[in-house]
Amino acid sequence: MKLSEKLLFVFAFAVIITGVVISHMNLDYYQAVYTKEDGFLEWATVVALFLGMITCIYRIKILRKFREPTFIFGLCAMSFLFFFGMGEEISWGQRIFKWQSPQWFCTYNTQCETNLHNLKFGDLKINKLFFGLILGICIATYFLILPVLYRKVDKVKDLVNKWALPIPKYVHIGAYLFLFILSETIPGHKKGEILEFGGCWIFFIMILSPLNREYFSRKSFER
Repeated sequence: MKLSEKLLFVFAFAVIITGVVISHMNLDYYQAVYTKEDGFLEWATVVALFLGMITCIYRIKILRKFREPTFIFGLCAMSFLFFFGMGEEISWGQRIFKWQSPQWFCTYNTQCETNLHNLKFGDLKINKLFFGLILGICIATYFLILPVLYRKVDKVKDLVNKWALPIPKYVHIGAYLFLFILSETIPGHKKGEILEFGGCWIFFIMILSPLNREYFSRKSFER
């Protein structure tokens, strides 16, 4: 790993481990201060998502003349996912610009905010179903199954590279598993905030230098 990647890992896990320790020493402080809305942890998560989006946009700019449309589309899709995650994290700027949520969101959003992850329809919680269960399955598939298929199945490898999917290295997989184990030790109801923060930073570090890094580098082309 490059020094910059190592430093990012150190930063991410320093914040994660600090949160875990605080949750065991003073749970009230962890839940009320360390993981509060618009606090350091939330804004640090936003920064990771923003940097991921900028990285994808930069690659679109430098690779659009060299790569196929499907590859550029894949980069566009990933940049949108980072943008969407960033928007959801800050409720699309609502708490920054202090505008009132439309009545529909106040009716169906558990926090009366303009975002999708806090919507609730009867007993159906969008956050629990889509941003919890389904997203968790997608992340597990991406980090645990896809890298194996990429290494062993040529058709999968070709498809992944065609659509610009960055593949995790063993260090990224290990980091995510370690994050998950640490988050599960947190008492109370706010372990998800640490998992979200760590997951965003690990994913950003992963796209900087994935297993198939050469496909995202302009240096791999002869000019």
